[in-house]
Amino acid sequence: MRSKYGTLLVFLVAALQIGCDNMASGDAEIQALQKIRSGQYELIKKDELSQLRKDAEIGKSVGRFQVHQFGAQTWRLDTSTGTSCLLLATKAQWNKPEIAATSYLRQ
Repeated sequence: MRSKYGTLLVFLVAALQIGCDNMASGDAEIQALQKIRSGQYELIKKDELSQLRKDAEIGKSVGRFQVHQFGAQTWRLDTSTGTSCLLLATKAQWNKPEIAATSYLRQ
């Protein structure tokens, strides 16, 4: 009889341990879902994430600021405020007061 109870006890302990592991991962999943629903986290598709990483590696604008080139001038656009400023120009262009007034250093 003892061996039956011993086997049953071992089985119950094993079942409880497996159940506790499942509950722990379930709690983690519940916490992750709560963070997503609250807006603390945002889900994006894996292919979109890999494209964002590639863009970041080559220095492509993926955030608040965008860089645009017009001829020999390079401008930075702040997408949050809508303001722009001149980053790069030829030396002759920098000597013009209207060009120098639009530079990043003046703002």
